Amino acid sequence: MKTKLIIVAGAIIGTTTPDDPNGYHLVDAPEGFDGDLASVEFDAQAGVARLVLAGVQARRIAAIKAEAAAHLARTDWKLDRAREREKAGWAQLADLAAVLAEREAVRRSSDAAEAAVLALTDAAAVLAFTWAPDAVPVPAPRLLTHEQFIRRFTPAEWEAMTAAARASTAMDAWMRRFTLANVVSLDDPATAAGVQALELAGILAAGRADAILGAVPSEAAA
Repeated sequence: MKTKLIIVAGAIIGTTTPDDPNGYHLVDAPEGFDGDLASVEFDAQAGVARLVLAGVQARRIAAIKAEAAAHLARTDWKLDRAREREKAGWAQLADLAAVLAEREAVRRSSDAAEAAVLALTDAAAVLAFTWAPDAVPVPAPRLLTHEQFIRRFTPAEWEAMTAAARASTAMDAWMRRFTLANVVSLDDPATAAGVQALELAGILAAGRADAILGAVPSEAAA
């Protein structure tokens, strides 16, 4: 049975059915009406109810947030498993990174979907809008354990870096950052800047910065 909207003094105050006996002024609910009165308005001149773009957008964005949360909840077990297996030494950090990238893709895709909904100018288009949790692909971060990162330097390079740290406050701070870190991201701008600075300072030979920062790690978890 088609929903009717109750109009009082030009405002929509509720919903009912066509056989309502109370003598209200009733109009048909517009196509796509989902029961939220904030998403409709009454056009008194035309005598019809229409969907309100802002209200429909708000409802769709709320739904996208809920859908994204549900997608993330379904991957919670993957994240827990990857963390446990990496901690036990049964998996590489790359396995954990892949799960993190999958979850980040959901977040970025939902953000993009919300922006797309706000850019629409037709309520019907908003109602028809769909999105995918992997619409915005996210590459897995390149993560190394502390030991894996250190092994990317030769003993002579590490010795030179240690000596430089004793003479430079900035170098000492950079060394401490990575000495204390359990996990190092090769994609972290601070990591890249520090390694490149070592080459510029002559502590690393030409081309070594790219070699240290390059490639997806395949080292076994330390």
